[in-house]
Amino acid sequence: MGPSEKTQHAIRRSTRLPLEVPVLLTSLASDHPFSQPCSTTLVNAHGCGLIVGRAIAQGIRVRLEIVAAKRHTTARVAEVVPLGGEPESWLVGLELDVPGNFWGIEYAPADWKIEETALPAPSRSESGASVAPKPVASPARRWRLTDISAGACYLETGAPFPLDTPLLLSIRAADTECLLEGLVRVSHNQAGMGIEFTEVPEDKRRTKVEQLITRLTANREVPKIFVGRREGRQDTKKQNAEDRRDLTDASDPDPLLALIREGTTLGMERFQEGLRAQRLGNRREPRVEIAVPVLLNGSDVNGRPLDQRVMTINVSRHGAVLSGIYGLVRVGDEVSLARGRHKARFRVQWAGEEKSPQAGQIGVAAVDAETTFWDDFLEASPGGGAPANRTRS
Repeated sequence: MGPSEKTQHAIRRSTRLPLEVPVLLTSLASDHPFSQPCSTTLVNAHGCGLIVGRAIAQGIRVRLEIVAAKRHTTARVAEVVPLGGEPESWLVGLELDVPGNFWGIEYAPADWKIEETALPAPSRSESGASVAPKPVASPARRWRLTDISAGACYLETGAPFPLDTPLLLSIRAADTECLLEGLVRVSHNQAGMGIEFTEVPEDKRRTKVEQLITRLTANREVPKIFVGRREGRQDTKKQNAEDRRDLTDASDPDPLLALIREGTTLGMERFQEGLRAQRLGNRREPRVEIAVPVLLNGSDVNGRPLDQRVMTINVSRHGAVLSGIYGLVRVGDEVSLARGRHKARFRVQWAGEEKSPQAGQIGVAAVDAETTFWDDFLEASPGGGAPANRTRS
């Protein structure tokens, strides 16, 4: 086994988490002095990867300091990979001299096999006696899983990540860890965030999440959760296009996922009402299957105007699924719908992929929370004595 293989084995023998931690990197080699602030991209119990703006000699020892937490450790430069660019940068792999939870993660992955708190080196009192180190404080973010489905989850926290942040979630229950990738679809300051699971293929993800839900239900324990920013940033528009599926499919309903995808158009109060409703197994808003011609105005992905007549597939108090769309529309853009004397603005929530069963379809949600655009159809829904499936002009 060559040096590179040994290094990879050493750094990868515990789960790597994508975590951005600002650190100060200082050389301990007298013939290669430097000190530079930088940020980690990956961490685990045995080391980390970080990006630096200068070439560093492989094999030298360095001091690694998390300034904000006032703790430090030493490590060896195990790998140096030039990344190019202008200005040039390098990916540096460090191997910690003493493996452990130096990063202060409250619930470290199970395979780290380390003590749950990282301790700095013992200090000396004025008399010269050894003084026991103080435990490292827990990180500021704490997570509480309140809702989960095959496609999404909601975490309560006082410090949610911003919208569209790619994340890695580690959820531990019944001595088993479940690692999931996700994207923040809705973020409520001082309250929580809704995450759509994005790992592919979908059938593998669904099986993994369903097994997790089974463990959570059977054991009734509070899961231990770590959430870290995933390395790199996906194109969220591409993600919307590739990962979108028909939310109205009666054979595979996921009301939590539908609510989270619609969350940016809802106020926090309405969103929380939706969460409470789906916990009780109720649809947040009644949905009426009806074909209604409406006039759609907006712009396609290239900025060209759209002015076309489309048909509804179903409608709810604040949204609709539309078919007969020609041209590509961008998720997040606003369109105008009109019928008779009614007119309102809607935001595109999802768009069907080309050559898929949902091609030519889009899902929209009302911009105005007090809209009455569909009220006449909802009032005449089955509860009001009118048939559910019908065509209206």
